[in-house]
Amino acid sequence: MNRIILTGIAVFAACCCISCKEKVHEILQIVVFNRTDSLLYIKLYPQKTTVSGGFYPMSDIGGGHKLTEFDLSPGGDAYYDYWDGVLFETKDLNIAPYTLAANIFDSIHVGFANNDSVIISFTHNRVTGYSENIFKENSTWDFKISEYTLGDMRSSNPQKAYLYFFQISEDKITIE
Repeated sequence: MNRIILTGIAVFAACCCISCKEKVHEILQIVVFNRTDSLLYIKLYPQKTTVSGGFYPMSDIGGGHKLTEFDLSPGGDAYYDYWDGVLFETKDLNIAPYTLAANIFDSIHVGFANNDSVIISFTHNRVTGYSENIFKENSTWDFKISEYTLGDMRSSNPQKAYLYFFQISEDKITIE
């Protein structure tokens, strides 16, 4: 009898452990990354229907807005410190980063923060001041997977982020 009870408890405990497995929340993020030695000024032009008070929704998952104008510090090799450059996050893990950028933004302007002039202008049809267009299939994106856990002592929320980095680097800036 004791053996049957112990077996029943063991089966029950195993079922509890299996059913309590935490679901990993997966997201895809597109990030602009500053590989220059200078502070950059970024001005985003989201699709017209999404801007409100200088902010646009930076996620289709819910919550989170970002200013359409911001400074971006030089990143060096620190891919782990990328949050300021996140342009958008989505639950659609199959979308290409250039397609996501084109779906969210009409254009993006980049300049040096200590200068009022735009040095790079990305639009869907052309780019000026840079050798690649963030909106085109032949643009170069670096890829990284980041796994982390959000939560407190009572619960945890495992995350897996598929990160696509579009780098702004001095060797690709073309002064016209």
